[in-house]
Amino acid sequence: MRWQIANYHFCEQQQTLSSPTERLQLEPMMVELLAYFCRHPNEIISVDQLIDQVWQGRVVTDNAVSRLVTKLRRAFADDARQPRVIATFPKKGYKFVAPVAEIDEYDAQTLVPDGAQVKRPQTDVKPAEPGWPLLKLSVIVVLLVIMVVLVVWQVWQAPQPSAKFARALTSMDGNEVFPSFSADGRRMAFMSVKAQRLRLVVKDLHNGNSVELSHPDGLNTGPGDWSKKGDELVYLAASAQRCEYYIVEIKGLTPGEPRLIHRCPAGSYGKILFTHNDQRVVFSENAGPGTPYSIYELDLTTQSKRRVNQPDLYLSGNSQFDLHPHEDKLLISSPDKQQWEGFYALDLTTNKLDLLFKQDAYICCGVWDHAGENVILMGEHPAYQLLSYDLSGKNKQVIFSGSRRISLPRRFNNQTDYVFLSGDKHTDIQILDLDSGEVDSIANDTVDELLATFSTNHQLIGYISMASGKEQVWAYERISGERRKITSFTDSRHYLDLHWSPDDRYLAGLTFNELHLIDSVTGDVKVVDFPQTEIRGVSFKSALELSFSAKEGERWRVYTYHLSKQSVTAESPEWAFIQFTPNRDNTLWLSADHTLYYSAQQIKADIPGTPSAMLLNGRQWNLRKQDSSWYWYDREGPGHINRFHSQNGSIENLVKSGVGHFDVQGRSLLFINSSESQSNLFRTISQ
Repeated sequence: MRWQIANYHFCEQQQTLSSPTERLQLEPMMVELLAYFCRHPNEIISVDQLIDQVWQGRVVTDNAVSRLVTKLRRAFADDARQPRVIATFPKKGYKFVAPVAEIDEYDAQTLVPDGAQVKRPQTDVKPAEPGWPLLKLSVIVVLLVIMVVLVVWQVWQAPQPSAKFARALTSMDGNEVFPSFSADGRRMAFMSVKAQRLRLVVKDLHNGNSVELSHPDGLNTGPGDWSKKGDELVYLAASAQRCEYYIVEIKGLTPGEPRLIHRCPAGSYGKILFTHNDQRVVFSENAGPGTPYSIYELDLTTQSKRRVNQPDLYLSGNSQFDLHPHEDKLLISSPDKQQWEGFYALDLTTNKLDLLFKQDAYICCGVWDHAGENVILMGEHPAYQLLSYDLSGKNKQVIFSGSRRISLPRRFNNQTDYVFLSGDKHTDIQILDLDSGEVDSIANDTVDELLATFSTNHQLIGYISMASGKEQVWAYERISGERRKITSFTDSRHYLDLHWSPDDRYLAGLTFNELHLIDSVTGDVKVVDFPQTEIRGVSFKSALELSFSAKEGERWRVYTYHLSKQSVTAESPEWAFIQFTPNRDNTLWLSADHTLYYSAQQIKADIPGTPSAMLLNGRQWNLRKQDSSWYWYDREGPGHINRFHSQNGSIENLVKSGVGHFDVQGRSLLFINSSESQSNLFRTISQ
């Protein structure tokens, strides 16, 4: 069945939703839900009715229905606040409000690939009269032919996906990542992540049966990799106190006794791959939490271990690598000092390392293509495409384009297709009243909102929203409740932190390797003149001074950007980080020897449970002082924000949050509420 939905075409059989500009591949359950909506337009349909009719009575939660409706809205770029397609009626259900019509059989057969329709031929056509009308008709026909040729030429010239469809390989509750396929193509090993637990699962792709490789002592397991013969699996088993690599023989879905092959430093969560020789493996490990990863090769016969030649270590180091499909050669994805993602080829036999190309973009984790002649990457943030580049970083081709975010590509074992992780983790902005304990929503749309931050006058909240399909900076008026889009970016920039200036004129936005000044009135953006590098701990020292920290050699140092002079100066080397605040009594200082101080008088801090290492959460501030109270984000378990009262020494848990960014001002706490991540593994289906 085919449907016309506003300016979209929906095909149930092909599971596609097409607009004049793109064609989206829908998940099977999205197809079922959309088809039901199309058959019941302008009716309020309850959640129970949807579960009964769409899910056929299967046991699902209301949240599962809500998540699927949200995915459909995203496919239509629909706004829940001003719905054009799906309207929500609280406590009642949903209504499909878009104009919808069934496309009859003839029209279904005459649809051309781009979704346009060919008119039905007329059966009662009068002959054209001679003279000007005939000439005019000829001219019109010629013009139409030229237009059609131009359109076809443009479509032919534009990069087209080599795979138009994708099929789910997993459908478990949680996240499924890092697939590996046995030599016969029948079994897939993958890691399942749910509720802070990591499990290694082996699934029979023919009959759907699966088994979990549980490990003694309750260690987390995965990721894993099949041997080239397909009879053994090598994998990681780890906890905060242990890190070990094992090999286990598997017959069908029956695992044997695991054999320990290597102990790694506690807190090191790496990955491991067989080389083309099943007696040699390559793996990654670090020196412990927070340290960069290095790649090693292990000879299973002699137990000899060597650190292979690899790029210099920045950020998390060299944790992402892929084995060439035919040769003992690694593709290493590694950031450099400028935070550019570099792609390197390492010959394991000669230990020769070659730089292939670099990209200044928020991308990760390249793999070889099936021939080993190109590199497969996800697109720039937010990634909805799989892309192919030649070994010089050129000749970009679209491998697959979908409606959901894509990451972590892998090769499927049919020498043609690819497997990727796809899913959504919806995030919204909420505000907690610290006196009453009541929670309100600031931004609760069908897209992600992040990095919420208070203006100095308390009247505005700046944040990042994906409402336009790309990250944009927005402002929320607390009194009126109105929202205003500040920026109009056309690129795929990705911000990691956001702060208001004391006069509320500017927002400082931190990317992976740059610091931007965003005019809150005009939306104009100026890049701070500082070398591209890793920057942390941004704050405004004054309305005309922006503070941040960057590495000087092997240590962190504070720098100040002077807005009026457009110049940068270094602060005293005594300080690694300084978190300036409008109230100088709340300013935090971290010395080069990791001692924490507060206030303009630099008083040494003594706070139970909040060591100096908690001052930062990645690039962002994680510890805030407000008068006699201290706030921080605790990453343990599901994650929550704590408050320490220095007057009585008590610590209280304020709110759960799956995202570490928060802001506190006056009697209000801004935090990010995230839905549980639901991601599955998908395989492209080539035409």
